[in-house]
Amino acid sequence: MSDTASNLAQKEKIVTAAIALYTDDRAGFTMANIARKTRIKKAEINRLFNSRYAILKYFYVLCVYRYRAMAAEIDDFADWSFEEKLSNFAYAMFEMLQEEREFVDEHFVSEIFRPSSVSRFQREVEALFSEFAEGICGADRLASFLAREYLHLVRFWVADESDDAERTMALVDKASSFVGAALRSGELIESGTDLVRYLIANGVIKAPLAKTFLHQAMRWTR
Repeated sequence: MSDTASNLAQKEKIVTAAIALYTDDRAGFTMANIARKTRIKKAEINRLFNSRYAILKYFYVLCVYRYRAMAAEIDDFADWSFEEKLSNFAYAMFEMLQEEREFVDEHFVSEIFRPSSVSRFQREVEALFSEFAEGICGADRLASFLAREYLHLVRFWVADESDDAERTMALVDKASSFVGAALRSGELIESGTDLVRYLIANGVIKAPLAKTFLHQAMRWTR
């Protein structure tokens, strides 16, 4: 079912209740209990979601929608650079994911990151990145590549035990700088080398993959 202003609030209420049951009372994680907790008829919940597990996955989609609303309130957002928009999105998303950290830690890798099929969350991120990249040559290809890599960033954040996720924050800064440098071409090699070294040192990728990563990144700058 499509998302409209009239049903988003209702969906958010359902998602919040479903996550609470999933994390606090797994045996009670049922459509009937979600309906009871939200005081929304089970038939209405079934109309909005095809399964209780679809409700959980929708949490990530809601975060993207929330970010869109936040960005719309920033007066000069349209004037920001592509890399500024990317880093702002990453930081804002971490804050929203942190609100349900226990759930995300348990759910994201197995249900969003690892499945072979593309999640709706990834498609929504890709659509947002396409808008960020409007006017850039190869925007759709760039957005598709970065949306896939964004999932790796969230997985890194989930596993990050550094204080205030400082390793993840450093990765966001380096990745954003790399993207900006790639679009400016002249700074690509220096920035790309710095990023790849960080990825290898922190276990995001292994050394043999570094060359492949840079090659793929440079394809969308041509």
